[in-house]
Amino acid sequence: MNNSVHWLVEAAKREHPKVVVPPTVSIAANLSDAWAQVCGLFHISAQELSTLVGQAHGVEVASLRNFQPTLGSCLPERMCRQMGLAPLWHQRDLACIAVADPRLTQEQHNQLRFAAKRQIQLMVMSPEEIDTCQTRLFAQAPRTGSVKTQAIDLLATALSVESNTVKLAGAIFRSAIDRNASDIHIHPFVGGGAIRFRIDGVMRRIATLPIESLESLSRYLKTHAGLEPNPLKPQDGRLRLKYGQREIDVRLSILPAYDGDRIVCRLLDQSRNFSLQQSRFSTADQHALHRLIGQSAGIVLLTGPTGSGKTSTLYALLAELNCVDVNIMTIEDPVEYVLPGISQVQVNEKQGLSFADTLRSILRQDPDVVLVGEIRDEETAHIALQAALTGHLVLSTLHTNDALGTIPRLLDLNLDASVLADALIGVVSQRLVRCLCEACRQPRQPPLQAAEEAFGHITGELPAYRPVGCEACGYTGYRGRLPIIEYVEMTPQLRQALLTGGRSLATLKDAVQGHRRSMAASAKAWIVSGMTTVQEVQTVLGAKFWTELAEEHGKEVGPLNFEVGSAHHADKRMKVLLLSADARLADTLAAALPYGVEPVADAGAAVKMIEQDGNALALVIDSALCANTPANTPANTTTADNISEAWLVGLRTALASSGLPALFVLREGTQQGTEGLQELLERFGAPHVHFSEIDTIEQTDALRAVVNRVLQGIR
Repeated sequence: MNNSVHWLVEAAKREHPKVVVPPTVSIAANLSDAWAQVCGLFHISAQELSTLVGQAHGVEVASLRNFQPTLGSCLPERMCRQMGLAPLWHQRDLACIAVADPRLTQEQHNQLRFAAKRQIQLMVMSPEEIDTCQTRLFAQAPRTGSVKTQAIDLLATALSVESNTVKLAGAIFRSAIDRNASDIHIHPFVGGGAIRFRIDGVMRRIATLPIESLESLSRYLKTHAGLEPNPLKPQDGRLRLKYGQREIDVRLSILPAYDGDRIVCRLLDQSRNFSLQQSRFSTADQHALHRLIGQSAGIVLLTGPTGSGKTSTLYALLAELNCVDVNIMTIEDPVEYVLPGISQVQVNEKQGLSFADTLRSILRQDPDVVLVGEIRDEETAHIALQAALTGHLVLSTLHTNDALGTIPRLLDLNLDASVLADALIGVVSQRLVRCLCEACRQPRQPPLQAAEEAFGHITGELPAYRPVGCEACGYTGYRGRLPIIEYVEMTPQLRQALLTGGRSLATLKDAVQGHRRSMAASAKAWIVSGMTTVQEVQTVLGAKFWTELAEEHGKEVGPLNFEVGSAHHADKRMKVLLLSADARLADTLAAALPYGVEPVADAGAAVKMIEQDGNALALVIDSALCANTPANTPANTTTADNISEAWLVGLRTALASSGLPALFVLREGTQQGTEGLQELLERFGAPHVHFSEIDTIEQTDALRAVVNRVLQGIR
């Protein structure tokens, strides 16, 4: 084919008509090579060529952000590889297919529709990205751990006829995945067990368990993870879950505590896509990160506490660098996510495979990019910097509080200042803050809250929205998280400061003027845009947020007229829900118990409170409600026993799903409609106490003992 009329050349000439392709140049027949060749001839990126091809053929342009591997493939693998395409997503009647060459014939269109069993929408994507999608769709993830265990099918356990323990484990995992929880905590709690999920970095209590269920659940998880059933030592293991098209790895940690096993499950969705944009970095922060990894050699460090998103950001950076002509290798402890096209090595200190030893071996594998999961010691730091000086791009993490403080920390590891000055590209410090729920957030209304007023005084701007809370966000007002970062780039001034012995933060800060963005500036942009709130940022950053913010704007912080972090440290005590209208009963309970007491009007209000507040511990139910709610009794009930039983059945129906223990308070004397209530409670084995027993403060010790017996499940 004449190069002047090659379809890729024609597409590129739409934007670059003055570029001349010499007649001696032959465009490759292989599509992937042809794309690379045309990009080089026209000095454009693969993404820009995708845009030009889409414009030339009237087809939209796709990116990896459109790819949804959790849905699986609606086309056979053989067809995808032969035709050079990849299914991005599909619905009941439509499938979106990525192609590098959109010039499909009508016969090929018909073949795709027949194979996919739905209508087809084409989108343009570079061959390299299509190859990445195919790898994610069709590659089999390796089994982890020494014991080969079959994946637990969570949809099968929902219909299982097996034991209640199997159903319980499946229900816990399904609920955690549906709520986007990162961790599941199952642990002993006041004579039984409690289940808590970490969602958006915050722990939420989900349910309580009898002690027998906790023990059987622990045995079930140990069996599937190949662990010892009754050890007197902590154990770590792995499980694999199958949930529809998704495969989730579970990192299991079991710690024997005084009153039972404490279990923590870290959920790792292996179908997850990593990219800076999907991680919700702002455009300015994306540009800064691209500048840092755009160097061919040197070291880039990420810092921050555990749970600040460092690993996800490192994986997103590797995804930006990952292409067929780059050799990427990682050293991790442990390997959390399997990345297609990247060689990942897991260290094993027990077998002598440390970070330093592995790094030495990896450098003999001719890598272009090396990820060192963490710089833990002086030896690893020295080898990593030498690798950075010898032509490798090194990415790693370090535990420091901020980006600028990383430099003195590295010097404390006995690194040579001149070596650090030559090797360091930049440092990024990261935190995660919760996003406002877009379903329920409300525009800010006067009057201003104390934190909002302080923010406006310092910055001259105000937050756009406030949290409310709805069912979609679990009544927290927040849903999802986004990163805020501080970054520092190496400058000639910083290099000179290091060479002349400068180590103080003030000296280093002066040397990076114009090449540093504070975390407060990053957070401010999200607050003003309405993505998060002042209260959420100050919860994560503390007083440092206000100090940096004032420094950015040349203001004095002054005394803050509110407690920093107070919103997060509101009353989070375990609560007893009191179904009663009697204020005296509430006061007596509050004086007797070490827990909070939350009065509610009826069962409906109790259900709503349980949904919105995960700290409910138990129920105390006043029998006076039975006599005062005639509307809840069926019309055909004529006897007192029937009235009482109908009331109890109504309570059971409304509140059983909470799994909370209940204590009934019986009033003295005979109230209309409650004559047979005590007999029914005794028949059903329901704990109860007479009002006279709690009518005086002197008898609060007896009340406390009764409530504790209820919590411990002692009948």
